[in-house]
Amino acid sequence: MNSIEQIAEKFKSKKIGLFFEEELSARSSFKIGGKAALLAEPSDEESLAFALTEIRNTKIPYFILGGGTNVLFSDSGFDGIVVSTKKLCGIEIVGKQQTESPMQAQDCAAKNAGAKNGQKAIIRAAAGESVAALVSFAEREGLAGLEEFAGLPGTVGGAVYMNARCFDREMSDVAAKITWLEWTDNAQAQDGDAASAGSFIAKSAVFAPSDWDYKKSPFTGTGRVVLSAEFIVQKGDKASIAQKAAAFIQERKDKGHYKAPCAGSVFKNNRAFGRPTGKIIDELGLKGERRGGAQIAPFHGNIIINAGGASSADVRALVDLCKARAKEKFGIDLEEEIILVD
Repeated sequence: MNSIEQIAEKFKSKKIGLFFEEELSARSSFKIGGKAALLAEPSDEESLAFALTEIRNTKIPYFILGGGTNVLFSDSGFDGIVVSTKKLCGIEIVGKQQTESPMQAQDCAAKNAGAKNGQKAIIRAAAGESVAALVSFAEREGLAGLEEFAGLPGTVGGAVYMNARCFDREMSDVAAKITWLEWTDNAQAQDGDAASAGSFIAKSAVFAPSDWDYKKSPFTGTGRVVLSAEFIVQKGDKASIAQKAAAFIQERKDKGHYKAPCAGSVFKNNRAFGRPTGKIIDELGLKGERRGGAQIAPFHGNIIINAGGASSADVRALVDLCKARAKEKFGIDLEEEIILVD
């Protein structure tokens, strides 16, 4: 029995779904990727902490997967454990907010019943909830402030992790308290004592504006795993909120975001470049360029689509082409926004 099978045996006593040789293409909006040796799907925060602790102490490679909308998996799959957060569910109004800045938010126990227009409120959403579900919940409750994120694919955890930006509005503009799992070493552990090396524990905080940046959060590249997030919204007119959200969704449709399997914007926009990355790629004459089944979208230079049977290698070839041409012609170093998983 190998180490992955051994750890799977431990998971059977917990509320953790187990999927051996899972096709990652089915878990990705790109519809690309090989198989994961094991995909584990914890059903709650406790089982997620348990799973991650066991995996890290066993030193098995792992990858945290949310909605799979910003990920390109390798054609050869992932020779480790993919941990899905999709079962972490729940959205609720948790209280009223008295302060003006989301970064100054404090815990509130009072419910938001009877809030007047303009009165601030707090919505808490679990990491595995889709952003679409979060926006829809706010819309039904007549709570404004999240409309720009309407139509954004992926999960709340993923959006917070990358500080998703939509129509000049970022997650950091509305996020208040975040709860996450963080690895903590066991000071008593002896060398080679894997069983007591450490554990993932839950922490919560309200981060300062300086902790966030463009497409970067206090979680990006840290190993921290988002469990839930609280968002500052305000009471508004339901019809107006719905109309605004629908307009943003329509704009996404008009730009072709849903025309073919893709992962949205491939490269980050850099203000120092003076123009959006999509415009730069357009100026390079690369829109419509193909490699195998992958294509730089004819309708948007910063989107690569799976035009049919695309492989990870096909997409990476186009990524490398754009980076090389941008550097050669404009002296620009394009930076990937999508996460490349080998």
